[in-house]
Amino acid sequence: MASESISDAACVRRLQRGDINAFEILVRRHEKAIFNLVYRMLGNYDDAAETSQEVFLSAYRAIGQFRGEANFSTWLYRIAVNHAATRRKSTNLRQKMIVSIDGTDLIDDLHIGPAETLEKKELRERVQRALNELEPEDATVILLRDLQDTPYEDLARMLEIPVGTVKSRLHRARQALKVRLAAHFRAGRKVV
Repeated sequence: MASESISDAACVRRLQRGDINAFEILVRRHEKAIFNLVYRMLGNYDDAAETSQEVFLSAYRAIGQFRGEANFSTWLYRIAVNHAATRRKSTNLRQKMIVSIDGTDLIDDLHIGPAETLEKKELRERVQRALNELEPEDATVILLRDLQDTPYEDLARMLEIPVGTVKSRLHRARQALKVRLAAHFRAGRKVV
C-alpha cells in the first residue's frame, strides 16, 4: 500500500477493519504536527513526547468510534489538545521552561549579526512566556489558529464550540497576549 496515495479516510476505514498497517501510515503522516502542537502547549520535550504517544494510543483505542463527520486530522488534534491540557493541569506546566515558538533553536542567518540574532531569540522567548501565562484555552486557540494555521471551522470542531465563539475567543486571547507584551514593546520604543 503506497502511503502517499491513500487518504486519511481510507486509512481509517482500513484500520477499523483491522489493518494495523493503516495506523502506521496515519502516525507517520501526523506525528510531527501532533508533537509540535503538544510541545508548544507544554513547553517540555519529554512531556510532549510522552503526551504525543498517549494521543496516538488514545486514537488507536477509539478509532472504532470515529464516524468521519470531521477530518481525521481534526479529530486527532482534538485528542491532542485534550491530552495536553490534562497534562498541563496535572503537572502545573504554566511555570515551566520557555520553548521557542517555532519549536526550534535560532536558525543561523548569515545576513543578520549577533545582536539581531539575540533580539529575535529574546522576542520569541517573551512571546512564549506570554503565551504560557494565558489561560490554557486561550493559548490553545492562538497556537492552533496563528501558528498551525488551522481553519476556523476545524477549530470549532476540535474545541466543540461554534465558529463565532472561536473567533471571539481568538480575539480575546490575542488581546490578552497583546497586554502581556505591551510593556516590552513600549520599553523597546523608548530605548531606540
